[in-house]
Amino acid sequence: MKSTRLIIDFEYDFHLIGVISSAKEYKLAWWINKLLQVQLVKIEDIFLEFTKEANMLHSCYLYESPYSQLRLIKNKSHEFTNIVRPFLLPEYKDYDYFVHICGEGNIFDPSEILERLSECPFVQYSKIIQVTDIKTKDNLIFN
Repeated sequence: MKSTRLIIDFEYDFHLIGVISSAKEYKLAWWINKLLQVQLVKIEDIFLEFTKEANMLHSCYLYESPYSQLRLIKNKSHEFTNIVRPFLLPEYKDYDYFVHICGEGNIFDPSEILERLSECPFVQYSKIIQVTDIKTKDNLIFN
């Protein structure tokens, strides 16, 4: 019997900045608030569920404007089951956090955010990550 597969291609219309920092997420969120004049607020953790009863929880802070969103997401899961590499993006395991920028308003310029992050004393390194280079970019599709 012939089988048919449904292939769904998502639009990945967001920007991503990888951040290496040993600071706690609340401290980094406070500095980002100060540097970017935003108000990142702790929201419910991002829950990712995979096959074979594997799941992960990632800490997340969110700032929402009418047309854009800015998120600070911790790369390493703080709670996980049946996962060998508990990272949101396993191919970028060296990064501690990601700044996820999405929306229609183009209020947040990734280059400007990158420049501002260099002013933070807790950020050792930050880099704009090309979304097309991410193998597990489906992990970044959430509400």
